[in-house]
Amino acid sequence: MKIKRSQGPGKSPSTGKAKKGDASSVLDFRHLLQAQMQEMQDISATAPVTPVQPRHQGDPELRQQGVQMAEVTIDSLDFFAQALENASLDAEELEPFIRALEEENQGLLDIRAQLSDDDPLAQLIEQVAAATYLETAKYRRGDYET
Repeated sequence: MKIKRSQGPGKSPSTGKAKKGDASSVLDFRHLLQAQMQEMQDISATAPVTPVQPRHQGDPELRQQGVQMAEVTIDSLDFFAQALENASLDAEELEPFIRALEEENQGLLDIRAQLSDDDPLAQLIEQVAAATYLETAKYRRGDYET
């Protein structure tokens, strides 16, 4: 029985094809490589590279305070929503929640004033402040009277 040397799965021993180091296969490879390199040069010539700018540089302490204030305000809104669900509470008993929300809202607005307009944190603070203002305005208007 004659055993033939395998060249990997699905490959059969070559018979009469270009061998490793054959001049025509080397030239074909060089031609393909040069064509790919030219494409890469064309791409780099048409797409200028701009330096990466730091996203938002600001006072890290202010940013941390803004995130914490937003979290506290969202928690207060959740507590207020739970208090609204409690049918045994009168509208006057919601007053402490409203005062806390108004104070937190003012704190959010103070922090927001110190952030740039394109800062994602500023956008988040604006959304939380708007929701807080809406809830306090509805209470002051009498929407939660029974």
